[in-house]
Amino acid sequence: MELTARATRNAPLPNALGLAARATDSILIDRLDTLAQITPELADHPRVILGSGTNVVLHAPIKATALINGLKGKSITPTGELTCASGELWHELVMWSLDQGFSGLENLALIPGTVGAAPVQNIGAYGVELKDLLVRLAAWDFHQAQLVSFTRDQCQFAYRDSIFKQASVQGPWNKPRYFITEITCQLSVSSEATLNTRYADLGEAIKSYPQPITAQDVAQAVICLRQKKLPDPQQIGNVGSFFKNPIISRLQAKHLKLLHPDLPQYDLTDSKEDLCKIPAAWLIERCGFKGARRGDAGVHDGHALVIVNHGDANGREILALAQEIQQTVVGKFGVFLEPEPIFMPAI
Repeated sequence: MELTARATRNAPLPNALGLAARATDSILIDRLDTLAQITPELADHPRVILGSGTNVVLHAPIKATALINGLKGKSITPTGELTCASGELWHELVMWSLDQGFSGLENLALIPGTVGAAPVQNIGAYGVELKDLLVRLAAWDFHQAQLVSFTRDQCQFAYRDSIFKQASVQGPWNKPRYFITEITCQLSVSSEATLNTRYADLGEAIKSYPQPITAQDVAQAVICLRQKKLPDPQQIGNVGSFFKNPIISRLQAKHLKLLHPDLPQYDLTDSKEDLCKIPAAWLIERCGFKGARRGDAGVHDGHALVIVNHGDANGREILALAQEIQQTVVGKFGVFLEPEPIFMPAI
């Protein structure tokens, strides 16, 4: 099939793991009318959507057209309604919003990736999730060939999840229905904002700052914490936290606690069910994987939740290590670790 002249054949794909992955074609989406132009051409053609590739594992050549998100632009009203195109970098948006005098995104500083990826994953850190701030988003619907809007409730946000990760809504990995084009969040004027420092590590870090603290102080503390805990993808390939923290029943947690008295547990304050969260990093480290290597695929020696590419690992080696970790944790603790990143092709 002959695609638009804007398509690049056999194109390398951006990804934070540093994997040598390519797609059959790629098209830079830097204008909304490009989506309208290519929709008829892609009707029966495999496609994938990528931003900067900070939350994907590309473990084989992608026999599809990669749509690379390059949409730009952002604005904010005097009342704090922030609208941003999906191709902007998330961390740059956080710092820009603070510079404009608005608070709300500071706990989400230094999260890598583009704005369009944020609602897919419902990104979160240090006691704040995107769902706490998002009002609505716009997306291109490949089925209807038009722009559509979603409210926060329609996105069905959950822990690192949304309808944009659900195959029943979004479709298969190589034929996604929705291409998120922009998001709108409601922020607060910094001078009137209530800052969230309840998360233990952040609360402790912020004590050393001059009082009263500002939203910029919180962002800087978050940046320092993330830099200490997580490796820079520019220095060593990684997608940050590779697994979600498991959510289990309190009964199962009680049984695990009897066997492992030092197992941390965290209440889910917004859950009506009898559930709690336990740290995946603790489980992985107790299984002996921290710092482990399988060739150039490995687990970071500073954080057991981070799988890294030491140089020449390929996607299948990363996937094999992830599966080995899953199987070992299940065998030792009876807990299944669900990956955070999206796998292309799907597994």
